[in-house]
Amino acid sequence: MMTPTTDDIVKRFAENLRMKDRQAATVESYCRDATEFLRYLDGFKMPIKSVEPETLLAFREHLSHAEKDKENSVRRKIIGIRQFFRFLALEKVISDSPFDSMPLPERDDQLLKPILAGQIENALNGMHAQNLKSARDIAILRLLAFDGIKAHELIELQTKDFISAKDKGSLFVPGVKSRSIQLATETTAAMKVYQDYFQKWFETLKPARQSELRWLFVSFKGKDGSLVLPKMTRHGLKFLLYELGERFKIPNINTENLRHYAIEHLLIEGWDAEQIMAHLGLRRLGNIAKHMARRKQDS
Repeated sequence: MMTPTTDDIVKRFAENLRMKDRQAATVESYCRDATEFLRYLDGFKMPIKSVEPETLLAFREHLSHAEKDKENSVRRKIIGIRQFFRFLALEKVISDSPFDSMPLPERDDQLLKPILAGQIENALNGMHAQNLKSARDIAILRLLAFDGIKAHELIELQTKDFISAKDKGSLFVPGVKSRSIQLATETTAAMKVYQDYFQKWFETLKPARQSELRWLFVSFKGKDGSLVLPKMTRHGLKFLLYELGERFKIPNINTENLRHYAIEHLLIEGWDAEQIMAHLGLRRLGNIAKHMARRKQDS
């Protein structure tokens, strides 16, 4: 069990990350990794100052044998722990980080098992905006599958971020890689339908609650989704995609695969790599190059 002292260190680590403008999801992830490693050390009664490179190698081996931890997940955790120990050195808790000279595990950059071409379009054809939830689901699916919006970006969208005029719409995507993007006509239409349902629901609320609402996408709670929450959550987004996957037989639907789907969609639409990078907020060619190479092989 972690001691109050180590718990305090993790809290200070979180504050340090926030001061560096790290995304909330990154802060949460790194702190979770640090906590997991500290608990691992606690199991061996090993103090932080006694940690050596071999300790991290043993922990890495431990993770690799865990059924749920795949190679990229292990790599991500090691990165989080390295950041934590750099912070400990900065705070003079330890003299220096024992892990900086260690190479990271190789990243598995193979494309995930993709969502098949046309599956999202078929799903959208079977979806109808009949209320706030169904309108929201259609708008979100379009943003994920055709514009490559990331989960944390979508969650942080505010009502002011979507602007439309006639059949044209734009979206300001917040975050470290903030950008303004032009939306396709179909996505703009879906967003406007959701906006209309949102406004009707908004007008039923008391003024005190109206003043609290600034997030673009709401979430739903309860078996029948009767309770509307003011902001979409990661859990809510995962459940939304789970529901769609079950309903339309898309077993591998998740935000990462939908981002790949968006890259493929934009390539089909004739976008070049530079345009896609700007639209998705990417700094490196990365997965775009893999999609381009695969398309070239298939042609």
